[in-house]
Amino acid sequence: MFLFGYAVSTYLSALRIGLVTLLRGRWVEGAKQLIAPVGYWRLWPNAVILSQYRSKGPQRILDVSSPKLPSLILGKHAEIWATDLDDPQLLSRWKVTADSLGLERYHTQYENACGLSFPDAAFDLVYSISVIEHIPEHGDTQALAEFARVTKPGGTVIVEVPYRRQRQEISHHYDSKGAPLAAPRFYERYYDREWLDSRLQAPGLTREQCWILGEWLPIDPWIATPRLPRPLRLLILPFEPVLAMVNYWMRPDDSAGRPLAALIVFRRTN
Repeated sequence: MFLFGYAVSTYLSALRIGLVTLLRGRWVEGAKQLIAPVGYWRLWPNAVILSQYRSKGPQRILDVSSPKLPSLILGKHAEIWATDLDDPQLLSRWKVTADSLGLERYHTQYENACGLSFPDAAFDLVYSISVIEHIPEHGDTQALAEFARVTKPGGTVIVEVPYRRQRQEISHHYDSKGAPLAAPRFYERYYDREWLDSRLQAPGLTREQCWILGEWLPIDPWIATPRLPRPLRLLILPFEPVLAMVNYWMRPDDSAGRPLAALIVFRRTN
């Protein structure tokens, strides 16, 4: 697969960021990055972001994603605006790491994806990995319309969301930070093909590519839940990118295997 080289580059860049951060005295942030360089579910989406960046070399990038590793990789040569709705790690971890790497054009700002404060046509590349599926009601469609608005004509928008063969809306007794709630609240939605087409569209955006991501062997049920003892889970974290390279597939359809996500690349046409 042509993305394999970008996946390897993402993995090596993540390790480099962890090592440099550690050597520059940010022990906690550097150790976190080395222990968990790239998540199992994030390797291929991050590779796509890197490939799109290198194909055109955009200079101004908006990160509406979780976590912020791609912004640290791209921040060496581009101006980055890293945003989140309310996560304190935006400042306590990601901005601290960017500063330790000497990324002078790395900006952080709290933003609502459904109502961004940036002007029209402000960015060459906008990406959102594992975010808009958590916005209730029609927030995912509203967010995509905002991504389109702030993207320059000819620019790129990349979105990843959970995908299953059967759609579903999930509610939990805890919020996005894990804090308990008195009653179940909407947490996220799983998209099917029809929802990908009906919900993830916006004026001015043309879909260029759509991949389904999934796995052959059911590793996800073990590493996405508390099934494993914590020491064993920590031992697995550094090797998740390797597991993704051999078990986590990416292709245009969901005809075989266990689908988990969909990744769409849009082009801003006007």
